[in-house]
Amino acid sequence: MSPRSAIVFTILVAILFPYYYFVDRPELRIKDVKSEQQNLLDISSGLDSIIVTRGDEKIHFTKTADGQHYQVVEPEGKFIPQDLMQALASLLVGSKSVEIISENPNDLKEFGLDQPKGQLILHGTSKPKPITIFFGNENPTQTAVYARIDGSPKIFLLGKNLEYYQQLMFQWVEGKQGKNA
Repeated sequence: MSPRSAIVFTILVAILFPYYYFVDRPELRIKDVKSEQQNLLDISSGLDSIIVTRGDEKIHFTKTADGQHYQVVEPEGKFIPQDLMQALASLLVGSKSVEIISENPNDLKEFGLDQPKGQLILHGTSKPKPITIFFGNENPTQTAVYARIDGSPKIFLLGKNLEYYQQLMFQWVEGKQGKNA
């Protein structure tokens, strides 16, 4: 084999291998991604009520009679901005898929879910039974928190923006935001 043939052969392999891997066989890559992500929060029809719990503290807000806004029910007489309640609800309703980390119930302690740091109870518009989500530790990169749904052994990651919205709500209730700060 001449050096020219070897060079041409090497160039062809360098071009065709990535094409074969990325273009000609996409079902291999898509299959791997789908096995790691699932849609667990089937609340696309909307939320009527959300209860946010952190330790002994609890915030409960529900949709108003017109269905356009939310109002704080508990603690009574407290104020949380409408856009903050809407943002939390929209984030939950808009969640498409989550990354499944584990399906082993023995892993709860490892992810801080044996003694959850907080929880959300979601009452969906078309759901007869509420969905309870428990929150555990942060992931190592501190970009998400480990979570699980009551009644399911699946442990998954939820973005830190959920935790951030909850933290802001408790600050408003405690008077550490807005005019009372």
